Amino acid sequence: MKAGVSLFQKLLVALLLMFSLIVLVFWLIYRLNVQVIQDELKKNKIAEVEFMTSQLSNQFEQILMNTIVLSEDQSVRAYPNMMNYGDEYSRYETKLNIIDKLALNSASTPWNNTFIIYFPEQNETVSSDPFFSFSEFSLPEQPLHVWTIKRDQKTGEYFYSYLVKSHKSPLYIEVQIQLSQIRKVMSQYTSGTPLLYDYRNHMLIQNDSAPLMKETAQVIVPLLQGENGFLSVDNNGTPYLLNYMRLNMMDFYFMDYHPMRQLIEPISRNNNYFMIAIVVLLLLSLISIFLLHRQVQLPIHKLRKAIEKFDQGDFSSRLTDVNAYDFRLLGRSFNRMAENTQVLIEQVLHGELQVKEARLMQYQAQINPHFLYNCLNFIHSKASVNDTAAVRSMTLHLGAYCRYIHKIEQLDATLEEELTSVEHYLSIMQLRKTTISFHIDVPKHLRACRLPRMILQPLVENCIIHGIEPCEHPGLITIEALDLGSEFVLSVRDNGAGMEQERLQAVLQYMDERLCSERSIGIGLRNVNQRIKLYYGKEQGLLIDSNPGQGTTISIRLRKEGHHVSYPAS
Repeated sequence: MKAGVSLFQKLLVALLLMFSLIVLVFWLIYRLNVQVIQDELKKNKIAEVEFMTSQLSNQFEQILMNTIVLSEDQSVRAYPNMMNYGDEYSRYETKLNIIDKLALNSASTPWNNTFIIYFPEQNETVSSDPFFSFSEFSLPEQPLHVWTIKRDQKTGEYFYSYLVKSHKSPLYIEVQIQLSQIRKVMSQYTSGTPLLYDYRNHMLIQNDSAPLMKETAQVIVPLLQGENGFLSVDNNGTPYLLNYMRLNMMDFYFMDYHPMRQLIEPISRNNNYFMIAIVVLLLLSLISIFLLHRQVQLPIHKLRKAIEKFDQGDFSSRLTDVNAYDFRLLGRSFNRMAENTQVLIEQVLHGELQVKEARLMQYQAQINPHFLYNCLNFIHSKASVNDTAAVRSMTLHLGAYCRYIHKIEQLDATLEEELTSVEHYLSIMQLRKTTISFHIDVPKHLRACRLPRMILQPLVENCIIHGIEPCEHPGLITIEALDLGSEFVLSVRDNGAGMEQERLQAVLQYMDERLCSERSIGIGLRNVNQRIKLYYGKEQGLLIDSNPGQGTTISIRLRKEGHHVSYPAS
């Protein structure tokens, strides 16, 4: 007799699986905690980034407002006339007055900036910086109303320049801001590492304390989209969380990146402690299993050997260390009972499955023969008047429809196949009754879901016969699907006569009857409802909503994964 897997071997495998499951669950919890921390950090960082972005936007906006104030200033506007008609003292006095105003405007903002006014017609320059006021006139060649990045030829430092033309006077105003001033404001941001990206000039402004690698910046920049966002990036092998927000009226993005290590270090430390505890528990469990093996497994092994000898005909075999009679009786009785029970269960389940499959085929085979007669009569009548186009269309749709409905051996189909069959059926009805139209709106990703065959056509036929035909106005059949995650709702709606509440209750009651009564209301609906219950379970079925004069809507709630429920007992 070949030896199988022992009880303690199974126990050892189960113990290892259990510890593996614990480690897996703890890892999932660890990932969930990291995700929760990221979400909370995102919420907190958004407010800080928004505040800093607002500060930067306000500073730029205040500087631009100063340029507008200067262009409206009477002294500035009068300076060209003074240059043309005034004496030398008046010109000099007016120029000093303008320089004082420029210096006052420069000092009115937290950033040290330089205002320069150009008078092209007089070839004159006035600035808060004496270097420009007493230098040769040179109007900068740059686009108007755009922040342009430039480099100082003397110091080598970069600065931003904004050039605006006055609409009331023949003059230009330029404002210059050193990048060091912007970095100074960014250095006040202490909750993370700030970055400022100029999207128009492709310039990345950052502090020298924690520079971002050029390769990382090239990866981040294409991901900056919209007004704000949240990204995970890698900088020199270190993961970072990055929040960004766009400045108002500027092509700038302010970014804050924070090392992930600082967030998950406490969790990782606790995770290491937990793994050490798991290893210790595993070692203690292995020692316990070894002790149980000596105390229990060895006697059972002796009992198994005695039973093998007894089964081979050695009736003199005896076991003195354990109660061999109890082990033998328990083992043989349980095995006999389990074997007999399994055989009976398999027989019962096999019989029930055969009954259910037969009932499903019976429901699928209940197709109204009058429909085929009407189609043949239509073909005959159109052929008699030589309407070959109608005959061709009817035969094509009818052939495709009949080919589908006679595949009775297939219990289910995809939603795409059901919709195609219904389109053929509705096209046939449209040929017979031109006042009928239809619209199908089902998302493409739902069309691969499986469902019982021939459940949509009876619903559509019910809408036509009981909803649209009694009405005089044109009829519309609408088939829609609504995605609900793991489930979806399939609905068939008409704009026909509708039903009174009393008749609606009678139809619903008839649909739920297990045995078919003598009433003949909603036979097609009842068949579809019973098939859905057999296919998905008793809790599923049709939902009907109808009001007089407002049409009827029939809905089915189905699971995406298809038929995963065993057949209910009869």
